[in-house]
Amino acid sequence: MNVKNYVNDYSKCGLIFLAFVAIFVFAMFTPENFANYQTEVIFITLISIIGLVLIYVFYKREMELHKIALVMILIFGLLMVFMTPPFSFIDESAHFARAELISEGSLYPEITDNGIYMDDYFFKFQSSFNGVTILSEGNNYNTPITDHKDYWDWTTSSPFYSYLFSALGILIAKLLHLTAIWALYLSRIANLIFYGAVVYFTIKIIPKFKLPLLVFSTMPICVAQVSSLSYDAFILTFTLIILTYFIKMYIGEVNKKNLAIFFISVLLISLIKQPYIILSLLVLIIPYEDKELKKYSLITIIILFILTALSVGSLFTSLFTTTAVQTHNTTTVSNISFVGQSRYVLSNPPIILTLIKDMIISIPDLFLLKANFFHYTGYKGIKLINVLYLLFFLGFSLFHKLDIDLEKKERGILALIFLIVYVGIYAIFYLTWSPVGSTSILGVQLRYFLPVIALLPLIFSSKYKKIECKEIYIFTFIIICLTGLFLLPITHFY
Repeated sequence: MNVKNYVNDYSKCGLIFLAFVAIFVFAMFTPENFANYQTEVIFITLISIIGLVLIYVFYKREMELHKIALVMILIFGLLMVFMTPPFSFIDESAHFARAELISEGSLYPEITDNGIYMDDYFFKFQSSFNGVTILSEGNNYNTPITDHKDYWDWTTSSPFYSYLFSALGILIAKLLHLTAIWALYLSRIANLIFYGAVVYFTIKIIPKFKLPLLVFSTMPICVAQVSSLSYDAFILTFTLIILTYFIKMYIGEVNKKNLAIFFISVLLISLIKQPYIILSLLVLIIPYEDKELKKYSLITIIILFILTALSVGSLFTSLFTTTAVQTHNTTTVSNISFVGQSRYVLSNPPIILTLIKDMIISIPDLFLLKANFFHYTGYKGIKLINVLYLLFFLGFSLFHKLDIDLEKKERGILALIFLIVYVGIYAIFYLTWSPVGSTSILGVQLRYFLPVIALLPLIFSSKYKKIECKEIYIFTFIIICLTGLFLLPITHFY
């Protein structure tokens, strides 16, 4: 190795990293955020050292991509697990309630007029909305886990299996007689470890597309979601499996085992969010040599579509959810009706054009201005991080030279899949989350599009306009963005 080049590359990456840390600190600075500046100084120094060490290790040891991905996910994920206050992640209170119920053997919550009757030891976690952290005096987070019960406002009706790992974490905390905060920590850690293990495995076995898979799996929003109790951790984990086995089959490894893993993974996430069933159409661009396998795939696609359709009706719901399980939340928007909204659209077809316009106009908010990792929207510097990562990911997708190049027709099919899922998610939220007769669509968030965002490097793949870039610079930029993610709760809460 050329010592001069080694010093130059590491020096450049280190200086770039430190420059962005300084930019983040400036962007996040307010008198309120740095009221207790001693704490911020400690964390900023700590994360700066961690970032520089990671850049040094990744470059000096030339580690394999699956190991690099695992290290970044575990280090930054654990920082988020322990330093992000309870219930700060999006809808984490509802997800914890569901995981807590499952840890007690109740697969589905029983809704009453007062809410859900369940163990109340975690109710105190709501105090994080008032800025209470694990370092705050009198936080009451270290009280014992008890079986005292009270009524909780709301939870989800997602399939129970999407919470099994987080429920396992809670169960371990109970068996070890740990304090309440450890029920939260271990449930977050369980999701993180599951995701990290699958990232390690998929990047290791995927024959091509390794670096794009690493870039996607370490996106700040992905790391944030898998460090929480959200069922998005389950969705993202199986998205990686879907992509891995799609690529394996695309380059020729088409067999019953790979097809079965692919289709089962698609079904599992589609029962959580139905538009993801469109991902099953990825097999349409796989080059089949065995006509029987192609026939098997087409039949399976039809079956999956039927099962997904039945999952929103009364015939199939008893297996994964139940019509008696509704999101119970006193702050939920009123006048919501799937049937009523459907009738409104059918009787007012021009509303479709208005909704399409709303989808287009909302793009800047969805992917940039209002893209959020947490419940709190007042984070200073979050727009900068969103802009930074958006530019990085688009630049990577457009210009990085991939080791797999699809035909123009195949990329067109992928783009169509992206568009159908994109519109499908908006349609679902219009029918199930927006008031009847609304001219805009409520509730849509960036995280719902992650399974198809992962397709963008393939969609933009081209033989032209490719730029060779040393991997260490890509790793450095990922570390920069994950550092910015970590600094958001640190400057906001501590």
